[in-house]
Amino acid sequence: MEPMATNAAKTIVLVEDDDVVRRLVARVLEHNGYRVFGAVSGEEGLEIIDREEPDLLLTDLTLSGELSGLDLGRRALEERNDLKLICMSGYGEEDIADDLLSIARGAAFIGKPFSPKKLLKAVDDLLGDS
Repeated sequence: MEPMATNAAKTIVLVEDDDVVRRLVARVLEHNGYRVFGAVSGEEGLEIIDREEPDLLLTDLTLSGELSGLDLGRRALEERNDLKLICMSGYGEEDIADDLLSIARGAAFIGKPFSPKKLLKAVDDLLGDS
């Protein structure tokens, strides 16, 4: 696969409790020049965000543990309002768009399953030249 990202050297916190999905998504992002820190829970994701100061939070909406992906996004953005946010889910997105807009202007949703190309486009669209 030929690297496609235009925003190499950006840091992403990936929160996904499915090990297979997390490894595949991380591999695609890393192959395209992104620095990726993986977490299996919202709580772990917050710890990494505090420590690494990422450019983007990419989180599943349904997580094991106390924090959902939306709750994680809200808490992370309270601390870092410059953080970009992409939520992903294998469930319908009808109610998600309004929730995302209430969290942050410019937040995005990506439905599972998604292709590497679609993932990279969503990431690139949010990170832009920031």
